[in-house]
Amino acid sequence: MLYSAYIAAVLSLLLIALSLNISRLRLAHKISFGDGGIKELTLATRAHGNSLEQSLVFIVLLYFMETAPAANAQIALMFGIAFIVTRIVHGMAMFTRRLLIRQIAHVATVGLQLATAIIILAR
Repeated sequence: MLYSAYIAAVLSLLLIALSLNISRLRLAHKISFGDGGIKELTLATRAHGNSLEQSLVFIVLLYFMETAPAANAQIALMFGIAFIVTRIVHGMAMFTRRLLIRQIAHVATVGLQLATAIIILAR
C-alpha cells in the first residue's frame, strides 16, 4: 500500500482549505488581484504559498522513499502524518501570530524533508 497517495490527498485538503480562506478574504474585501494592502490577505496568501511549497517537495520525496527498494511503509506513514501535523501547526501559528511555534513547525518540516532525502540517498 502506498501511503504517500493518502498523505498527498490530506495535504491537498489542507491546501484547498487555505485557498478557500484566500477566496473568502478576497470576497470580503472586494479584491481581485494582489492583497490590496490588507495584512490578513497577505498572511493568508503566504500561509497557502508556504504550505504548497513545502508539501510539493515533501510528497515527491515521500513517494520515492516509499517506492525505493527495501522501503519501510510504516516509516513513510509516520513521516507523512508528522508532516501533516507540522503543516497544520505552522498554518495555525501564522494566523495566530505565534512566531516561536511557527519556527518550530518550520524546523520540523525541513527536518522531515531532510530525513526523507537522506533515507533515499542512503539506499
